[in-house]
Amino acid sequence: MQLAAWIVACGVFAIGFRQRPAVTLVAVLALWFLVPTVGSPLITGQPTGLLSMHAATWLIVAAFVAALEHDTDALLAAIARHIYVFLALGVVIGAAVLTTATRVGGGGTVLLVDQIVAPIMFFLLVLAAASRNPALVGWLRVALLTLAAIVSGVAVAQWYSESVLFYEDGFLTQYWFNPDNRRWMGVLDQPLTLSMAMCVLAPLVAGTRAVVQVPLLALMSMAVMVSQSRVGLVIFIIVLVYLVFSSRTGPLAKGGMILGLTVAGAALLTTPVAEGLLGRIEDDTGSFAARSEATASFFNNWLDYLVVGNGIGSSYGIAEQSGLSTSLESSILMYSVDLGVIFAVLYFGAIFVLVVKYAGSNGIRGLGLAAFLAVMIPQTYSALATRSAAGILMWAVVAMLVAAGERTRELNAEEDLAVARMAARQRASR
Repeated sequence: MQLAAWIVACGVFAIGFRQRPAVTLVAVLALWFLVPTVGSPLITGQPTGLLSMHAATWLIVAAFVAALEHDTDALLAAIARHIYVFLALGVVIGAAVLTTATRVGGGGTVLLVDQIVAPIMFFLLVLAAASRNPALVGWLRVALLTLAAIVSGVAVAQWYSESVLFYEDGFLTQYWFNPDNRRWMGVLDQPLTLSMAMCVLAPLVAGTRAVVQVPLLALMSMAVMVSQSRVGLVIFIIVLVYLVFSSRTGPLAKGGMILGLTVAGAALLTTPVAEGLLGRIEDDTGSFAARSEATASFFNNWLDYLVVGNGIGSSYGIAEQSGLSTSLESSILMYSVDLGVIFAVLYFGAIFVLVVKYAGSNGIRGLGLAAFLAVMIPQTYSALATRSAAGILMWAVVAMLVAAGERTRELNAEEDLAVARMAARQRASR
């Protein structure tokens, strides 16, 4: 009954805002960022089973159905513009459905829908809506930065209070969660998801006013620290350097910014908020060795999964059978086992092609780097092989990049056409 009520609510919401799809798209992002997977049953009433998809997934499906009914032309036009990419994604989804349905139970199906099918639908919805409303990308950017501020603020509050604060009962059911480690995640699904979100969204701060940029980056950097992600710390520092050198200031000002960031970073590392992260740097508790062992195990057996995988979610069992103490710790490796190497490469290859195509021509500072990080960071841990916000985050940022890139190319084409017409008129008047 509760799930039926939520589905009806999603349908009413999507239809009510069918003329303003940006509202629905922002609502999807808000649901994923503010309601972790362990909190979704509070909304849907479905903790397990084939219908236990995340609450945001049901809203995506409702929005997609509404778009099919009221704006089919925009959806078809978006597919036509990227026909080869959507063909590749369709093949991957088909292979995933076949392998998952025949070899894995309902949990794999739910993961498939939450992390692959629904995010791709969201990607298509953004492209279709942006073709009607060029301001959409800007709104999504503001929404994501706002959500980043919220979840990072919660993470810092968790560290300070040494308490989960939200969804405690759900998080306590997770095997990885140990409040004594003081490794926090805000209201996202895992600490590494928090770190990924901060690293991916930090480049989008480029171009904002200093009164927003400075406190937001400071809050996000603290969130990375309380997540205790060493890879996240390195990437965040690289992003900060990028933000300095991409700023529209002179060399002297940039030098001062670098000096200021260095001093501020050094000071922050001496505070208690960095203790957990520094402890993991000094003693990784076997994390690097486990990752190396997982990678070696995959490459020793990769031919077994070259064409046919074992179904979404199966990589965990394969890792356990291989005697590993962790998962394969890389989304592409895990998808290679789940889908088959060929289909995993096709999936991430299609996404990477989009990033390369539009990274340098999208008109929004930082968006190309954000999309690149959104694709690459999941390869450093089991991001897309877990039910988390990682999937929607990756596809949302890539969708923004593609939509902005299409708009920029459209404006450039219009400008070139106007110049050509003016030149033709000048020649005709002579």
